[in-house]
Amino acid sequence: MRKTANRWSLQIGGSGIMVREGTGPARRCGGIDSIAAHSMGCYGQKMADDKYSSFNDLAAAERRGEDYEFESRPRDASRVVVIAPHGGTIEPCTDKVADAIAGRDFSFYCFKALKKNSGLHIKSHLFNEPNCEKLVAGHHQVISIHGWKEGGERVCVGGRDAELIAALKKELVAKGIPVEDAEGSLKGTDINNIVNRGATGRGAQLELTMDFRKNAAQVEKFITAMRAVLLGA
Repeated sequence: MRKTANRWSLQIGGSGIMVREGTGPARRCGGIDSIAAHSMGCYGQKMADDKYSSFNDLAAAERRGEDYEFESRPRDASRVVVIAPHGGTIEPCTDKVADAIAGRDFSFYCFKALKKNSGLHIKSHLFNEPNCEKLVAGHHQVISIHGWKEGGERVCVGGRDAELIAALKKELVAKGIPVEDAEGSLKGTDINNIVNRGATGRGAQLELTMDFRKNAAQVEKFITAMRAVLLGA
């Protein structure tokens, strides 16, 4: 991957996703391969029913740093933000993938549950953690990474940004990753969906199955393809 004169490389192994810029030190983004994924709970667990319909309700009952955590990392020069509103044990590894896509070029946000079967999933059209809302509102392109409950190594994409979606699908297919059009509740076209609350009112929502997230080679190709499109945007 290339941006101006900088060369980016990705390494995915037992120690996790590492992003390296040029000859500088690699930055760890978290575990994703089968060994690391197993240790962090990426070998599927049944998601508990949602307990909350807003972040305010969640924050009133749960403890930050013990039950949940979030990270907001703005990049002042970036028009792009990559988010994972259901990270940690909710949709395992989605926060790690989003972090690696964002790297040092793009703004990043994730919300993570820290306990198993937490019930801390807040539907995307209801997700209103203030730091996320503020960050998303200031960006022209919003990409959200989610976990998909279906089996097999599959990816689907939805959202309201048709131009960005078409570019992502083209690059992903070129990298050997078939992409399906999202259907039903995964279409991501609700104007209240957090992915569509950026400056343009349009975003791209990508859903990755657990089997896909466990395949290190596929995840690396996915991250590379996503960054290639976003760096050229």
